[in-house]
Amino acid sequence: MPALEGKRQNFNVTPEQAAEIEELREALGAPSAKEAILRAVRIVSLLARETEEGHRLCVESSEGKLSGLLIPELEPPRGPRWKYLVQRPHAWRRQLYVKGRRLPAAQVWSDMLANHQSVREAAENWDLPQEAVREIIRYSEANRALLDMEAEEERRRLVASRVAAASPSAPETSA
Repeated sequence: MPALEGKRQNFNVTPEQAAEIEELREALGAPSAKEAILRAVRIVSLLARETEEGHRLCVESSEGKLSGLLIPELEPPRGPRWKYLVQRPHAWRRQLYVKGRRLPAAQVWSDMLANHQSVREAAENWDLPQEAVREIIRYSEANRALLDMEAEEERRRLVASRVAAASPSAPETSA
């Protein structure tokens, strides 16, 4: 049998993520986790193309009533355009960063809260315009769930890295 050509994907998943993948496999009737993930990717890609073209996603009830289907990850950006905040590529963070810096918005916001700083004090501390700090506050308050999720993920990763760093090495054997 000829070898399949392609790129091998290898990544770790938490037990919760493994359970979600298994639920997905069952829901899609896929024979394997790999096939379930590939089918899900195709479905999400199709939905993303439809929303990019301006179409709305709807579900129909058994009574024939249509209602909008909200999938936040596929929704076009709504609301304010940020003057001081931008997206930056990151493996798992989705929050915005201060434009021109590798400074996550949540870092400024959480520092302000922890140190009971005013807008003026935070602006001075981070060398930012006060308008930028006010924008960071608006963004952070509007996206608190995302910021909380990312903070929890960071804590999980720190604990995991400390456990890995603190694990004892193989015992020495005497000859």
